[in-house]
Formats: sequence, structure tokens, C-alpha cells
Amino acid sequence: MAHVTRRFFLLSSAALSVGCAIRGPEADASAQPAQNVRQPVVGQSWRYAKHDIFTRAVVDDQVDRVAMVDHTVEIDSSYQSATDAAKPGWGAALLKKYMGHRDTPAGALPSEIQDPWGMVAVDPHWSQVQVYEMPIPLWPTQLRPGWQTHISTKYKTPADQDGLPWEQTMKAHAWETISVPAGQFRALRYTNMIQFRSSDFSRTDSVRQETLWFAPEVGRWVARESTGSYYLDDSVVDQPYNESGFRWELLEWS
Repeated sequence: MAHVTRRFFLLSSAALSVGCAIRGPEADASAQPAQNVRQPVVGQSWRYAKHDIFTRAVVDDQVDRVAMVDHTVEIDSSYQSATDAAKPGWGAALLKKYMGHRDTPAGALPSEIQDPWGMVAVDPHWSQVQVYEMPIPLWPTQLRPGWQTHISTKYKTPADQDGLPWEQTMKAHAWETISVPAGQFRALRYTNMIQFRSSDFSRTDSVRQETLWFAPEVGRWVARESTGSYYLDDSVVDQPYNESGFRWELLEWS
């Protein structure tokens, strides 16, 4: 685990007041029992191929591994050289001109911290590590189509210690059979619609959209797509810019 992450997490948690609101439906008998979700054990791992969603090129492989299971669950993450040398699609160079740039970390990332399992407190998978005021769901807490919740909270980054607004709506849509390089899985497809204030204050109206396929037997998503957009303050261009977008597919798990 990267020591900077634990220090940043502890300091940020102490500084933030308790003000996170999570609103959702009451539990009912149609929800899939929580015990059906694979529980964390030290050494479990997931390897994903990370694709550029616009050019379809493989960017690299992401490896997530459970490093500690205690009061919190800590998952070490790293990027490794891609095993697939896919070529960019036509027009890739021209498209880059119109995209924002979400920096791609190299090597080890700060640890992901869940508190408890399935609720993320520290998320290193954005352009900057994000610490949430209160842990937020990584997947639907009720595994059934139609479940929905809204999270209204704040997050901090190493570059901004004041706490920035984060509004997220998570909705479960359908059970689907999905094929990825690791195999075929029965997975719950759900979406995240996120509105937030960027730590880059030149950006306004920042939004992100995600679609994920969560397989309970794997204990994590087997495929994930993420895109985002924003406006530039005082820009003469009155249309949104795209963040870099990615699709992850599970290669193997243990």
C-alpha cells in the first residue's frame, strides 16, 4: 500500500464534517442477498484491459489486488504494459485535438480503500485520487433491476483540500449475460450519472457517465465504461469538451 494514501485518507477524514446524504428505496424481498457477493480475502486479484473508448486502442492493463482485510478493505492498484497491441482506429490523431486529457498514471497507484466492503472511501482510479466525505456505493446495495439511489456528498483531492461537491445517481437496469476475455458472466448492468465541481477551476458543468456490469461471483465489475465532459470558463467555444474515456474488460481473476 502507498503510505501517502493512508495519511491522506486519515487527514481528510478528520477534516471533513459528516454531511453525506445517500437516499434510496427501502429494502424488499426481491433484492439478491448480500451474502451472494464474493467476500474479500487477501490475495484476490482482478486484471483488466483498459481501452481508449474513442480510438479502441488498448492503453494498458490495470491490476487490482486485495492487500488487507480489517475494519477497511485495501486494494492495491497498478498499471502494467498492455498485452494487446491493438492499433488505433482511423481519425484517432484528429480526435485527440478535441478531447481533454485525463492523465494516465504509470506504475503503482495509491490504494483503493473500501469501508466497508462495497463502499469506497478512497478511489485512485480518476485523474487524481479522490477521498469522499463518507464512503459511497461501488455497486448497488440491492442487486435488483430498478433499484436506484442518489448520493450528495463532497470529495477531496491532493490538489484541493476544501471539499468539492459530488452528486451521483446510481441506477440498476437489468441482469445480463456478458462475455469478456475472462469468460461469460451473469452481471447486473447499472449506471452512474455524476455532476461535480472539478478541482481544475477553469472547468465548469463537469459531468461523468458510467456503465458497469457487476458480477457477484467475481466481487467486482467485469466491464466498465466511463466518459465525461466539461465546459471551459470564459471560452469562446460554447460546446463541451470531452474528458478521456475508457472501457475496462476483465482479463482474469483469482
